Amino acid sequence: IGRLKEAVDLGIAQPIKSELLDKVVPPQYRDPEGLWYAISARARVVYASRDRVPQNEITYEELADPKWKGKICIRSGQHIYNNALIGAMIAKHGEAKTEEWLKGLKANLAQKPSGGDREQARDVAAGRCDIGIGNTYYWALMKTSANQKDWAEATKVILPTFAGGGTHVNVSGVVLAKNAPNKANAMKLIEWLAGDTAQHMYADTNYEYPIVAGIKVNDIIAGYGKLNPDPMPLSKIAENKKAAANLVDKVGFDN
Repeated sequence: IGRLKEAVDLGIAQPIKSELLDKVVPPQYRDPEGLWYAISARARVVYASRDRVPQNEITYEELADPKWKGKICIRSGQHIYNNALIGAMIAKHGEAKTEEWLKGLKANLAQKPSGGDREQARDVAAGRCDIGIGNTYYWALMKTSANQKDWAEATKVILPTFAGGGTHVNVSGVVLAKNAPNKANAMKLIEWLAGDTAQHMYADTNYEYPIVAGIKVNDIIAGYGKLNPDPMPLSKIAENKKAAANLVDKVGFDN
């Protein structure tokens, strides 16, 4: 969502007018003015140690609970995935409470934020932390990788929720360039990405959640349990992108 907002802020996107997209893409996963549409989704989840974490449910708010002190691994707070999660917390709880939550999360880190999502599972497997934060599709990619399968097998995916809400998702999406020289063909591609063939490819090649209802979720992803996405429109989360980045710096999260 961060990159989609950047395209809009730069003024390089034009409205996408498509009856097909309006029909198949839920309103929460598109720009109110039609400047971007999501075409697949991934959830921001917990990779928990199978040996050391008995619980199978957790809230994002709980990540700041002192019981996790020294037990959490995460990549940079300024990465777009974490920035979006922080932006969602701001939308839910306001900046002041999100700052306190971010301080609590920082206090629970086992090490300085680093690496990518897969490295968080690697470090859980190595015993450096008990839970890591990552996207759903990375775990599936590890599970099917000969070199990283052990990282996945040492962990389990827990689908967190906001207190009283659902699971935070981020998306792959499309914009239509304002200066697109072949707009008609661009629209054909965009609509194809929301069609059955491409949606199955997103599900089974990159292990993402299809944005279109009725497309089967890959079995590995389905194995995490039923995803209940938080209903908050992604556009509201995007509005907090700058505020989220500022909080990361203010609390010295990446230091």
